[in-house]
Amino acid sequence: MKSFVILGGKPLVGNVTVSGSKNSALPILFATVIARGESIIENLPKIGDTDAALTILSELGADIRLDGNTARINTESLVYSEPSSALTSLIRASTYLIGSLLARFGRCRLSTFGGCNFADRPIDIHLDSAYRLGATREGELLLANSLHPAEITLRLPSVGATVNTLLLASSIKGKTVIRGFAREPHILTLIDFLRSAGAKIELSDVEITVEGGNLHGGRVKIDGDVLEAATLLTAGAITNGRVGVIGGDFNAMNSITRAFSALGLSLLYEGEALVCERGEYSYYTEIVARPYPGFPTDLQPIFAPLFASLSGGKITDTVWRERFGYLDELARLGVKSARLTDGALIYKSKQHSGTASSPDL
Repeated sequence: MKSFVILGGKPLVGNVTVSGSKNSALPILFATVIARGESIIENLPKIGDTDAALTILSELGADIRLDGNTARINTESLVYSEPSSALTSLIRASTYLIGSLLARFGRCRLSTFGGCNFADRPIDIHLDSAYRLGATREGELLLANSLHPAEITLRLPSVGATVNTLLLASSIKGKTVIRGFAREPHILTLIDFLRSAGAKIELSDVEITVEGGNLHGGRVKIDGDVLEAATLLTAGAITNGRVGVIGGDFNAMNSITRAFSALGLSLLYEGEALVCERGEYSYYTEIVARPYPGFPTDLQPIFAPLFASLSGGKITDTVWRERFGYLDELARLGVKSARLTDGALIYKSKQHSGTASSPDL
């Protein structure tokens, strides 16, 4: 689908069960490459990104069986091939092929990686870890003729680099230590899967210790999507409705629920559902997007129209400082804003219908 036609103007009311987390599912799908045998993934979201990942795995020779939201993926008989750029360009998560293909086949050709078009998104931290673990580079080809364990400190807590380092380390005999790692919940879900596949992984506040080797098939259940849950709650608040979400990983939502409360929105539990409704007053609020456990960068574009529908606010993004191109498109729908050197001001605005494109979430 290339466009949505939305007839709005009505409050959104009701409860929704959220899907499995895309950000948890994608690294695990590519981790099955290094887990020889059949892996079982439950609560897999049915979305374009996972479809693309499954197609890439199928092209590599994986036997894939889907039953509802459960995937059985057998990677015993994979054969190395270079996934087409037409596929890898569809999803940013195709960068996880760096770790999985290097670990399984000892080679990976750097390709065109996809994702939202909001900033330049380099893979230098991914490659730094691969080099520390023994990989070499010849042009666009990464080679891993003699991978070995190492102590690695990521210079930034990159989620993608953490994933690729975990994939490589889990396939290497010996102890690898990772510091400066990303702490997002989907990293923990990936660790759960790798443990189920035979990797010995210990996690502390300061480091991840991995003792890898030959992995077998694993099993994991994908956690509920926090970003989807927060987006649905936001949609309810913008329309002055009353939306509840079921199945989200609410323990991972502390920074998000604090932001809702600061805006004057009420959050309450009704049975299994977390429900959001407007209070009598709303407040000007500032949010700063930071690595987890801070406010998620992927939600700051979602909060901009919410700010506009309430009392305005300021958004700063320390993860992707230039992630404000979407404001030009929201302006077509009536959202008034001003760019700052460190973020953007969102003004209380009367939003209206119009046509806009989406360069971001």
